[in-house]
Amino acid sequence: MKYGNIKKVYSIWLCTEAAQIRANSIEKYEISRDFLVGSNSDNPRYDILTAIIINISGKHDTAGTGSELIKMLTDLFDERLDGVEKVNKLKSSYGLKLTKDVESEVCDMCSYADAMENKGVEIGVEKGIGIGVEKERENGLEAIVLGLKEFISDFDTLYNAVIKYKSYSKVTKDQVMKYFKD
Repeated sequence: MKYGNIKKVYSIWLCTEAAQIRANSIEKYEISRDFLVGSNSDNPRYDILTAIIINISGKHDTAGTGSELIKMLTDLFDERLDGVEKVNKLKSSYGLKLTKDVESEVCDMCSYADAMENKGVEIGVEKGIGIGVEKERENGLEAIVLGLKEFISDFDTLYNAVIKYKSYSKVTKDQVMKYFKD
């Protein structure tokens, strides 16, 4: 492959929750050549990569920006609006003529984002419940061991009594010993 055949690439990044110091700005990064000492007539292409970063306010604040693009993207990525509201806003505020397919994609995008958020919450709740159940199981094991220890001083006998409880049939000797030593 010849270097001269490489096509220019634009990489566009949307930062949807930019820090306020960067909010409502568009930045461009390019590779360029500057001679610090001397010069030559060689003129290679250094402009083959341009990165654009669009910083959207996480607070959805577009006051003071003159950019319709930033305002539109802020509305499009505003999680407080559902798909239908976004479609209506794109049409009324920005005069966009959207096909039914694009309207459907905007609504699907919002539904997918909501589904992912709900799935994340669901996973978090399940993990929290799991941690709570495990903690209660540990507390129950501790209570059983300490209660039996009042009457049984031999560890092996006590361990065999603990594993007779269906909920604790798979506990290890180390788990029981942790509370037996106390």
